[in-house]
Amino acid sequence: MCDRTIHKEKAVKKLLLTLLAAVAVTAQAGNTITGAGATFPAPVYSKWAGEYNKQTGIQLNYQPIGSGGGIKQIDAKTVDFGATDDPRKQEELDAQKQVQFPVVKGGVVAVVNLDGVGNNQLNLSAKQLADIFEGKIKNWREIDPKLPNLGITRVVRADSSGTTAVFSGYLASKSESFKNNVGVNKSLQWKGGDVTAGKGNAGVAAMVQQIKGTIGYVEYAYAKQGKLVTTKLNGVEAGLDTFANGKYELTAETYIIFYKQGANQEAVKFFEWALTSGDQLAKDLDYVPLSAKDKAESMKVLKSLK
Repeated sequence: MCDRTIHKEKAVKKLLLTLLAAVAVTAQAGNTITGAGATFPAPVYSKWAGEYNKQTGIQLNYQPIGSGGGIKQIDAKTVDFGATDDPRKQEELDAQKQVQFPVVKGGVVAVVNLDGVGNNQLNLSAKQLADIFEGKIKNWREIDPKLPNLGITRVVRADSSGTTAVFSGYLASKSESFKNNVGVNKSLQWKGGDVTAGKGNAGVAAMVQQIKGTIGYVEYAYAKQGKLVTTKLNGVEAGLDTFANGKYELTAETYIIFYKQGANQEAVKFFEWALTSGDQLAKDLDYVPLSAKDKAESMKVLKSLK
């Protein structure tokens, strides 16, 4: 293995470990906000937390453990807020006396590890992507005869994942076969062919980086910062502009969950600050800020918290 490759892999692993780490794990009592959940928005939460700490001295301890884990922790009242990319049903919120609101939008991209294939050189239609993750397409030559004669290994999430819910929801909307045979959920039973799993967006990114012939799905910031090879979707490259204008279809908002009563007001203030002052920091990581209308709705929820 050449020195350049070794250096790249070390850099990627360092980045992924950073993204997996809690944003801040030490703070004086009373100066900490705690949250847990989706790995999808973890990079932007980390960016916001760093700037907010500079301005206020308040630290955010956010555990990127997956949307399912975040919902469990907020239900158990072990954190100030939960985070999920797969919004809870209203009846679930009502039963728990919780509210949720979106904070930012991001894109999910397919990333591959194939010799001779560079960034955005491979275009996949939504149907091809659905057939790959359903296990129908098993060899890269079935996509293009010029690709390596290599079996496809799908890298999926090992944890209960809002990113998986978003990704599978999109594929199900494009393929009845995928909808019927795989379905839509935060956790899925993947059928046919080779499958391996990684924990969190960072775990999926790391597995794709390490194994030839793989394809996985991650939030775009993980692909871009980790210098992974992204694919086009229906001929469209992922990026801030195509996320914002809707040309790139596979995007989703990510949500925060609070209890209606007893909310940590420092946590409330943090998200009020993020919605009013965090747009450029989000854009720097290729997340799309909410529209003015959606921000107003989210701020209304925050103002209602007691």
